[in-house]
Amino acid sequence: METNAGAARLPQVDKILRHPRLVTLQERIRRELIAELTRQRLDQLRFDLSKGKELPDLEAIAQSIALQAERLLKPGLARLINATGVILNTNLGRAPLAESVLKHICEVASGYCNLEFDLDSGKRGERSRQIEALLRILTGCEAALVVNNNAAAVLLVVSTFARDREVIVSRGELIEIGGSFRLPDVIRAAGGNLKEVGTTNRTRLSDFRQAITPNTGLLLRCHRSNFEIVGFTQEVALEELVLLSAESGIPVLEDLGSGALIDLGQLGFAGEPTVQSQLKAGADLVSFSGDKLLGGPQAGIIVGKRPAIERLHKSPLYRALRPDKLTLAALEILLAHYLSPSVEKLVPTVEMASSKASELRARAEAFASKADLCLKHIACAAVATTSAAGGGSLPGKTFSSYGVALDSKVQPNQLAAMLRRNQPPVVAIVKEEQVILDLLTVFQPDEETLLAALIAIDSQLSASH
Repeated sequence: METNAGAARLPQVDKILRHPRLVTLQERIRRELIAELTRQRLDQLRFDLSKGKELPDLEAIAQSIALQAERLLKPGLARLINATGVILNTNLGRAPLAESVLKHICEVASGYCNLEFDLDSGKRGERSRQIEALLRILTGCEAALVVNNNAAAVLLVVSTFARDREVIVSRGELIEIGGSFRLPDVIRAAGGNLKEVGTTNRTRLSDFRQAITPNTGLLLRCHRSNFEIVGFTQEVALEELVLLSAESGIPVLEDLGSGALIDLGQLGFAGEPTVQSQLKAGADLVSFSGDKLLGGPQAGIIVGKRPAIERLHKSPLYRALRPDKLTLAALEILLAHYLSPSVEKLVPTVEMASSKASELRARAEAFASKADLCLKHIACAAVATTSAAGGGSLPGKTFSSYGVALDSKVQPNQLAAMLRRNQPPVVAIVKEEQVILDLLTVFQPDEETLLAALIAIDSQLSASH
């Protein structure tokens, strides 16, 4: 009875909508949508009353609805400062894009464009023609195709070449990426029959050869881009699979994942294969991501032999997986940058990976000195740190970096939370009871913004003392 009596005291929708805060809000949000938010809020209050909670007054109810409505007007995605030192931080959007790339995206998006229109003939054209031309000269491939992401690339290849047929892959290469997303699941979703060979740590060419049947559709080699297997190991080289492919007539897909177009050995990361090297080894198809080591937008890029690419292009699934004009616009400029001998200055991901620890140390010391002049409740000090590529790239390999350690009277996790609540948010790392701002992933123009965030937090700490 008490619950029913409490529910009866709930104000009517129309009465709530007449509150001045909500009336003013109707200039920006349609009245019927605010009414829907109001009904949802009343449903929640009705449930709360059933659990014995107190009914808030009309003012509080209206204010809560207004706050919820105003949150809908703000974008969910926000630019932030990545002070984690992880270059390809998946949770933070992976590869940042160069200003030149952003400018081209805006130009293409602001009006119409020749997405599938040939300006010379005046007839329908191919949407990825420029990207294919760039990839042919950069990688030596015969043809290329772009889809939404690398998982989509594998999905398309398996569906085209091995639907209801066997896909043979080494047991040691059945990777799982972020979000519990597994390669075997992609293969099965594409209609392939997964056939594992070898053991976790050792797989031989004979394992592949003995597994081939008349129903085998694809030989898959997956680059372990997000983990390492060390010790008593053996794996089948791509060149060996290519020879087996020539004997059996079964195509080879190299799922390269991270997708480097330059030799990372010059940056101190020997052993990471390039797209060019895998094509030169004879793979029919090589797939890789656009937003990992390549340094571009999310995309799956497939390069290889023309007959194989043409089969993929004709697949009905390709239309469902192909990217939009904004992704293609970004890739065009990004790949054009790889033509330059100064690519490390043009692609932010490559530039960060090329950073020298001595330069980062100088930045950290200068920042800490400047910050200490402005802050009363936060002490700053330059510290050596260890950074990583992240994003499922260069497993086990780290960067020597420098950052700024923050020391204050509040707990490190609390200080990190205050940084995240800043506008723009700052995402730092908490290590050994310290908050550290790793400058490897902080763009130099953002240092002033970062300092302003610390000053704002310092003021909050001052007010609380």
